[in-house]
Amino acid sequence: MALTSALPKAETKLACPADTREYIELLERAGELRRVRAEVDWKFEAGAMSRLICERRGPAPLFENVKGYPGQQLAAVMMGPTNPLHGRVALALGLDKTTPSLELLEIIRQRIKQPRKTVRVHAAPCKEVILHGKDADMLRFPIPWIKEIDGGRYIGTWCLVLTKDPDTGWVNMATYRCMVKDEQHFTILLAPARQHGGAILKKYEERGEPMPIALVIGADPHCHIAAMTPIDHGVYEAEIAGSLRGEGIPMVACETIDLEVPASAEMVVEAEILPGARGDEGPFGEYTGHAAHRGKLPLARVACITHRKHPIHTLANMGKPYDDATPCYYLMTAAAAKNRLEAHGIDAAKSVFYYVPGTAVVSIKPGPGVKRQIISVLQSGPRMLAAGIVFVDEDVDVSNVEDIWWAICSRMNGENYEVIRNVAANALFPWITPAQRQSHEASVWVMDATFPHDWSPEYRAAHTKISNFKHGWSDSTKQKILARWNEYGYEDIQPGFLIR
Repeated sequence: MALTSALPKAETKLACPADTREYIELLERAGELRRVRAEVDWKFEAGAMSRLICERRGPAPLFENVKGYPGQQLAAVMMGPTNPLHGRVALALGLDKTTPSLELLEIIRQRIKQPRKTVRVHAAPCKEVILHGKDADMLRFPIPWIKEIDGGRYIGTWCLVLTKDPDTGWVNMATYRCMVKDEQHFTILLAPARQHGGAILKKYEERGEPMPIALVIGADPHCHIAAMTPIDHGVYEAEIAGSLRGEGIPMVACETIDLEVPASAEMVVEAEILPGARGDEGPFGEYTGHAAHRGKLPLARVACITHRKHPIHTLANMGKPYDDATPCYYLMTAAAAKNRLEAHGIDAAKSVFYYVPGTAVVSIKPGPGVKRQIISVLQSGPRMLAAGIVFVDEDVDVSNVEDIWWAICSRMNGENYEVIRNVAANALFPWITPAQRQSHEASVWVMDATFPHDWSPEYRAAHTKISNFKHGWSDSTKQKILARWNEYGYEDIQPGFLIR
């Protein structure tokens, strides 16, 4: 008889929400959203309250009475942490919110292997109201000033930014922060060295041409999840969104620029970035848990705003773990990374998981050159090796921080710490030095908490046996303990194991 953890199984697939409004209804039914009818100020108050909700893993707030904006709503931290951490991601994917992390990860991994083509439509909810010229005024809407440490009001936090490569026609759909400068201008964080959107902007500027850009607020949850997925240049994130939903995402053409956007979005801001146009941006409390980056960034000029009647605006509240990007971003990164390793024929990697801010944990069957192969493949992928990587043995649960920390503390030889230099720097990390910010290059670290593959079975048996309930007793003894558990008077504490 083998001993396994007693994990709940995912329930039969449920219907996936088709837009933000359906997702809000789903969250509310699941007890994961509350309507806040008291008046709340868009400046600091909505941000502070929703941040505390994140830190307490409470239901997402839907602010229905935003000061100065009668009749408009602001939905905050919709995909924020809950219990379990990834519960709202599971709900968005049509699954039970108690689906275990590794099971959810495997479901995602299989879905994103089958991208779904988008569906072109000619009429869309996001076109119910169309504003041109001076009427295309972003300040007509309750754009929040989230934190007092932020540099201003951010229209783009839980958002999509779509841009088109002028050479190939490939469309990139990603999430980049956008700060309002005035009624018709916003700055956007685009880094040519690290982001597809930044690389596309560089092409336009080298041509001396303006770059069209569509900023989408409140699309369906699958588009938002896909926009945070690290995938290769040339792969269309909207098709990844379709794979998560199980059907193609309806898209509609913009009014003034040559881009298509999710038809069910709450609001679309059509704009362009003129060559060399820059404006002050930041700082902004980021996913690293620190306020990050203040400087001159690309400046977009608004040409048109389209939106649904009574649009629902959105707010993501980035910061020290956990925020509302973490649950989906790191699941999607892990799924993409495991698929990438699999595509490169690396079957020694059992599981991959990610932790804030950008640390990979990989459980492996150690062998000659395995770790070096994994590092090389992850380095070749977008944002898959941002801060560091921890290698652990197959018997370590990569989704359990306590298990990982135990492995590091009890199995890692100090000789097995390595630094890889001259990798692309992420300027949002607070540990980046002034010189590294100048060179745009930094380092990543490697912790090897695995036992050497060349140790003999006899040496392993003598020195590496695990001392816990699962490994320290025979199945017959464990079965006896579990059978008598309630008799011992511990019926209020679940043992958490099954013997099969």
